[in-house]
Amino acid sequence: MSKVLQLGSARIAVRRGTLVAIFFIALSGSLTAQEKKSISSPLVADRAAAIDAYLRPFAETNNFSGVVFLSQRDRVIYQKGYGKADPAFDVANTPQTRFHIASISKAFTAAAILLLEERGRLNTADPVSRFLSDYPNGTKISLEDLLRHTSGIPNVENQEDSRPYSAADIVALFKDKPLDFEPGSQARYTNSDYALLALIIENVAGQSYGDFLKANIFDVLRLDSTTHQGDVRRVIPYLAVGTEPDGLLGVRYTPFLGWSSTIGAGSLVSTGPDLCKFSHAVFSGGLLRPASVAKIMQPGGVFPYGWTDRDSFGHKGIGVGGRLRGFISDLEYFPDDDLCLAILTNSYSSVAQVVSADISAIALGQAATPPKINYLRPQPQELAAFTGQFQMPKNYYAPSASLTIQDRGDYLEATWSFGDTSVIYPTGGDDFVDRSNWAMVHFTRDAQRHVTGFNYNLLRVFVAQKLPAK
Repeated sequence: MSKVLQLGSARIAVRRGTLVAIFFIALSGSLTAQEKKSISSPLVADRAAAIDAYLRPFAETNNFSGVVFLSQRDRVIYQKGYGKADPAFDVANTPQTRFHIASISKAFTAAAILLLEERGRLNTADPVSRFLSDYPNGTKISLEDLLRHTSGIPNVENQEDSRPYSAADIVALFKDKPLDFEPGSQARYTNSDYALLALIIENVAGQSYGDFLKANIFDVLRLDSTTHQGDVRRVIPYLAVGTEPDGLLGVRYTPFLGWSSTIGAGSLVSTGPDLCKFSHAVFSGGLLRPASVAKIMQPGGVFPYGWTDRDSFGHKGIGVGGRLRGFISDLEYFPDDDLCLAILTNSYSSVAQVVSADISAIALGQAATPPKINYLRPQPQELAAFTGQFQMPKNYYAPSASLTIQDRGDYLEATWSFGDTSVIYPTGGDDFVDRSNWAMVHFTRDAQRHVTGFNYNLLRVFVAQKLPAK
């Protein structure tokens, strides 16, 4: 392979953590005076500069488009937008840009249930049948099962038409399907649980899911940029447009999604400042009572009450991520430090999830040097050896998913069995980077140098096997 682009390097104070691959280019520019307004100490200023230096290579290669917001107590440590909120109109992302936050919405839904419990309107130990008398297996499934994903209810599929969906509409899609397992016997993540919680909120409160959240959470905490998108036709000011990687450096719009179909599980729109204000209120007593917070912090289940443990470097952490059709988000809160990090992107690339741990590390005063990888232009037909059909293992995020890899000249393109495509570009020898998922790919060979599969490092390593040619 011959080099088409030599990318310079920059030594940046960050942790060697989940970052699996990165372009490095010569960095220029610095924080503006406005961005430095809330920085009040040299230590904080140093960390803010390190975050900016860390993210610039991603942004300048079109691999990060979004907003990073970091605060401690009432002090804003860092807030900056990168990339475009809408590439077609050259609209830049800013800290005021709104993003679909996908599964971070679950933390708001759980908080609404806990508020109703505090007011004596329900109990998390109650069976679903108390609120929906005709729900199948409703006597077996408790609200606690829904909050902890131990209900056994199968996952509902997102809808791709533009009509507004109510909570009742979504529940009707799965209520008559058989359970995947006996309630309480195991845990399995499912959006259906939180759609059902949204319907229960409506039945108990006597108002719509969106109206209840607005009156009891958004307005109370002055989350002025947070809203429920109950109708995709509604115009929401400053809302970013979802994109996904396209080719080596480009982006394209993602297919349409009816966001109201994710009610309770992924239908909210927010900003970094609002999410950190919400996190602080939840865990510092500004929204919920100590007994409610204790339920969130109790281990067990899958993302119980919309959160999960995220301890780092001896600092207690709790967080939640969201990923859905053109948007990926990550929210980290360290209660003992009262430190909050919100990363919101309008790119369907896993970069947001990959860099989150490293930015948290910077905020916690850790240091390391990330790896440097150069993009290489292959010779004609040089990538042909890596083409064919492959199978992911059963423990992959999409169990046993298959993919077909084709040679596109400068890069490989993978078409997955679940409909997604990935751009996989060479970085040297048998090593590649899946730009779409931001995963390191290392192809394996047998003694005769035939490709037999690949190791796929997306937060952890998965071993894929090449399938025999048909």
